Amino acid sequence: MRALLELVRAPAALSVPGDTMAGAAAAGRRPAPGLALASVLMYWSGMALNDWADREADAVERPERPIPSGRVRPGAALGLAAALTGAGLAV
Repeated sequence: MRALLELVRAPAALSVPGDTMAGAAAAGRRPAPGLALASVLMYWSGMALNDWADREADAVERPERPIPSGRVRPGAALGLAAALTGAGLAV
């Protein structure tokens, strides 16, 4: 579980709800909690997909990351990205 949280860079997602609230405020609308949650899910999906796509470069430049270190299989990262995308769209 720890490797998956590292893969999606879970702590970095704390800034995402603030971005959606700021956007809503700038548009003169009330913040939508569902939109904030969907944004977090899509952010996490993008992080997992990015590491999947960069796995060969990361093997050389960042071998400690979850995929090159073998803590997360590439297929698992891709599957997680797809599941998070689906969840984000559903929310």
